[in-house]
Amino acid sequence: MLATIATARNPALLLTAACGLVFLAHTAPAAAEEQTLRFKLVVRPLGTPAELPEIGGHKVSANEYTGVAVFEDGRIAYKRFVELDDGTGDVGTFTGYSTYTFQAGDSLTLSYTGGWGADGVTGKYQVISGTGEFAGATGTGEFKSVEAKWDEALLLEGSFTVTLASQ
Repeated sequence: MLATIATARNPALLLTAACGLVFLAHTAPAAAEEQTLRFKLVVRPLGTPAELPEIGGHKVSANEYTGVAVFEDGRIAYKRFVELDDGTGDVGTFTGYSTYTFQAGDSLTLSYTGGWGADGVTGKYQVISGTGEFAGATGTGEFKSVEAKWDEALLLEGSFTVTLASQ
C-alpha cells in the first residue's frame, strides 16, 4: 500500500523506471540458440565423375551429387554437393561443399572432409553460411555411412550442431 502511494505521488519516478526497463529490453543481447539436427541421408552421383590420370597409385576424381535428408524433427531437405576424391585402392579421402535446402527455403551450406575404408565412409562438417532461419549460423557436424544394399546410392546418418545468430 505504501509503495502504491509513493508511486502515485511521484509520476516522474515511475516514468524514469519504465523508460529504464524499455531501454534494457532493447539493448540486452539475445542469447544465441544452439540446435542439434540429426538426419538420415540418401545420396547418389549426378552423372559420371571427372577423373584425372592415376599418378603414384592415386586416383583423383571430382563429382556432383544430390540427395534427400530426413531430419529427426520431421523436416526434409534437398542436398546438392560437389566433392573431390583421392583414393588408393579401397581407401581414400575427400573434401567438398554441400548445401541443404529445407522445404521452407532455409538453407545451410557446409564444407566437409572425410574418408572411406574398411569401416565405411566418415566425415566432418563445418558450417560456412546459411539463409532464412540459418542466416549467420555457425557450427559443426559429422556423418557416417550406414549399411544398405543399394548399387547406385549411399545411405548416411549424421548431425549438425548449429548455433543460430542472435536476433
